[in-house]
Amino acid sequence: MLVEFACIALAFYLLFAATVELGRMVFSQQAILNAARVGARELALAELPATATFDDALRDPDVRDRIFDPGLLVLDTTDMDDVTFQQRIDNFPALNRMLTPLMIRERLTLGGGDREYFHYPGAILRNENYNPGDPFNAYEYTVAIPKVVSRDSTSGAETIEWVAVVEEVRPAEYATDPAAAPFSMTSTGRDRGMVALRVNYPFQAASMSAFLPAGTGVNTPIQADDGAVNAASTPDGTALLGSASGGNNTYSGPYGLGRQFALGQEVRPFRRLISAQSMFRREVFSR
Repeated sequence: MLVEFACIALAFYLLFAATVELGRMVFSQQAILNAARVGARELALAELPATATFDDALRDPDVRDRIFDPGLLVLDTTDMDDVTFQQRIDNFPALNRMLTPLMIRERLTLGGGDREYFHYPGAILRNENYNPGDPFNAYEYTVAIPKVVSRDSTSGAETIEWVAVVEEVRPAEYATDPAAAPFSMTSTGRDRGMVALRVNYPFQAASMSAFLPAGTGVNTPIQADDGAVNAASTPDGTALLGSASGGNNTYSGPYGLGRQFALGQEVRPFRRLISAQSMFRREVFSR
């Protein structure tokens, strides 16, 4: 019996792990798609100046209060009981509330001791302009997502670019020019007056490891070496490069790239950046 089980155990494990992770991936994709639709629809109905850009909209106090607040991507829950925690979630802005099924709860050290946080997966950043008296910068932490753009062919060390959890979908020619992007009614680009919203989510498997692509190594796992990560861009904030993020787990590490102990070493989990986007024509604006 033991010999027979040993023969089929690996295949059974792979089938089981693939089923579980595929289910998580489908759930995650549906969750961010619903979030993108809600966020885009709410922004289309927000009373904002006709000349406002997407970046202006995300800084608007009413948008922060009703639709999306980047400071609520990280919530300190150390002294919260379950009732208080649920009340906080219920009072989140619409888009933040749609993202809560994807957020994780873990103990982190972010410069103020070991505390429990409820946060969106990714790298936790410190707001450089943090000021409790400033309504625009009253949050101390937020989240950015590392997008892996290339890997070292030997170790798999990552080169990353930072992407926001919530961002505007812009034509390539207007990528660095918010005034020409679609959101503004006075945009010089095409499709002006359009809310084109994208939500990003870093899916990382809890039970499957990442390997180098075929042709770069024979069954070579990608090593979990945060010290070898090269950031090709700068996030909007300061990455907490010295923070301890839960030890060896799916989203641990200062970049949120995670680590697993497998094959006798620490390796990266299987990872894909999932994005969902939605578009609505702006229906309400002020002149």
